[in-house]
Amino acid sequence: MRYIPYKDKKAFVADLKAVYTAVNEDMALENLLHAKEKWCNKYPNAIKSWEDNWDNISTFLMFPDYIRRIMYTINAIESLNSQFRKVTKT
Repeated sequence: MRYIPYKDKKAFVADLKAVYTAVNEDMALENLLHAKEKWCNKYPNAIKSWEDNWDNISTFLMFPDYIRRIMYTINAIESLNSQFRKVTKT
């Protein structure tokens, strides 16, 4: 996101969300190509970053939706450690 100015971040993120929330790799690749058509002229480095790292992203897409949500929204170990720190401080 460092390549995207603030004025376009919401629209760009909405297009990328379609990529990482796709049900399978084929749909994700199709959504990435759609985002590429829309944004490549303005922000080629941002799209290039996704294309260069597609092997890593496609691995993420092999998991079911409920597992993906856990992977990118919650770090269970960090949460547990945070709870331990709260308890031991008081």
